[in-house]
Amino acid sequence: MTSTLQEERLELITLNDAIVSFSRLFANTVRYHHWHQCLEVLYVEEGFGVVIVDNRQYTMRPGRLFFFPPFTLHRVMVDEQAEHCYRRTIIHVDHHVVLKHLRDFPHNHQRLQRLSLRGAAAVVMDAAEIHPHIDHLFSCYARLAESRRLNVEQVACLLLNLLGMLPEDNEKLPEERSGIATPVMFWLEENYRHKFSLERLAQELGKSRSYVSRRFHFETGEPIHQYLNTLRLRKACDYLLHSPRSIRDIASDVGFSDVTYFISAFKRGIGETPLQYRKNHPPASR
Repeated sequence: MTSTLQEERLELITLNDAIVSFSRLFANTVRYHHWHQCLEVLYVEEGFGVVIVDNRQYTMRPGRLFFFPPFTLHRVMVDEQAEHCYRRTIIHVDHHVVLKHLRDFPHNHQRLQRLSLRGAAAVVMDAAEIHPHIDHLFSCYARLAESRRLNVEQVACLLLNLLGMLPEDNEKLPEERSGIATPVMFWLEENYRHKFSLERLAQELGKSRSYVSRRFHFETGEPIHQYLNTLRLRKACDYLLHSPRSIRDIASDVGFSDVTYFISAFKRGIGETPLQYRKNHPPASR
């Protein structure tokens, strides 16, 4: 990555010719909304905080398992008092390769397909009751990953184990936390194409402008305009990869009134110009 701001937007996971990156460690949280080009699995072993994904806030606590589909905006915030003991397992997977090896497991193949779709909903489940099993599973794979690169059969077996723990589709996911951030993010999702008006947002939520601005910053750790900018860049990436439309049209579609400013903001946020991004990241490689 070529700029500091890029690290605040798209975090490209460099798997090279590997299928998976696997790590278990104490780690600082990523304090900004970001997305990856591959499937991400996060298992919280120690620590408390908030995970924001799909415009919802989930309590982060030991035993909670998260599946983030490719290109899904998400953010992990650890409570300050728990930062010294935050421990997690994080897995990034080249889902395209694994899917080819799960064809003889149709139910789990279908589940992984759904988890890996752009725009798919994140899956969150509580696994605290089976933590000893998950801990043993991840410990085994961590030892394997330290000694040699995991092969596709090992990664497929790992995912089969994890997919088998997921609730059926009709089961209820954990309740989201209440607050101002969720309705604000849903509102922005519906209105990001238009010129932003804090006044109109506050009126539609029945709150004052200062309250909405202050509470959103408090709940998410970032100003509304920063989240909106990230959301617009994320939408622009999708258009660039999946639409033949011109840069000017895409800029307008995602809420930038000036194409020159859009190109500059995209370069700062992603590390490439829109044309470079379209050329360097063809859909087939994503």
